[in-house]
Amino acid sequence: MRHTDAEMIGKKKERKIRDYTVVSRIGTGRYGVCFLARDPAGKMVVLKRFRTGMRRKHPDFSQQEAVILSGLDHPAVPELLGVINDRSGYYFVLEYQKGKTLKEWLFEEKKFFSDEEVFRIGSDLLDVLQYLHERNVVHGDISVANVVYDGSRAALIDFGLSGYADGDSMRFSLDYARFANVLLYLLYSGYSGDGKKPWYEALPLSDGQKDYLQKMLRPEEVFRSTREACREFDRCFGNIRK
Repeated sequence: MRHTDAEMIGKKKERKIRDYTVVSRIGTGRYGVCFLARDPAGKMVVLKRFRTGMRRKHPDFSQQEAVILSGLDHPAVPELLGVINDRSGYYFVLEYQKGKTLKEWLFEEKKFFSDEEVFRIGSDLLDVLQYLHERNVVHGDISVANVVYDGSRAALIDFGLSGYADGDSMRFSLDYARFANVLLYLLYSGYSGDGKKPWYEALPLSDGQKDYLQKMLRPEEVFRSTREACREFDRCFGNIRK
């Protein structure tokens, strides 16, 4: 789901959803649409409205997301502030994570991500993953569209496909592979080649960095814990900090 800084949004005709004033539509996905809105105190929030057809077809879908978000408390994960169920639809009221998605930065802003930023974003995401995995939660949909970055910190949004590992640590490998894919997008932001070579030949990476990414991309569980994955990332990519 797309996130846009509130300061950049022009004034529009006011639309009210209960006590919330809608500022702008900020994203549309398969399961619903998100709006940036102001609460009665003027604080920016996100209203996530679920498509009626999807809720009827998958009645437990939104409930699982609500249960998972209600049990989380991390600054880089949107807090579930409430639920609205009225004639206009069924909504989650979510904490607003300031910034633009990596997808926006890459494909609209054409931003080049420095080595320092790659490390910072990777570290932030792994910190979230360690928090989630230690609570048996799999995000399931880590992508450049679901990572918000404001220039100093990254946050993970859209828990619509999240679930519990239920003791099966192999399920964490999905988050690892998608995390590695996000890193590759960032590393390719400064790429100027013809795109004919595979990433491990095209990108100027050390052997340790290549091994780490390849390990992340394997379908089988290869880390004893996400904490170990964090330590290995710091060892392989920490030298690029400035």
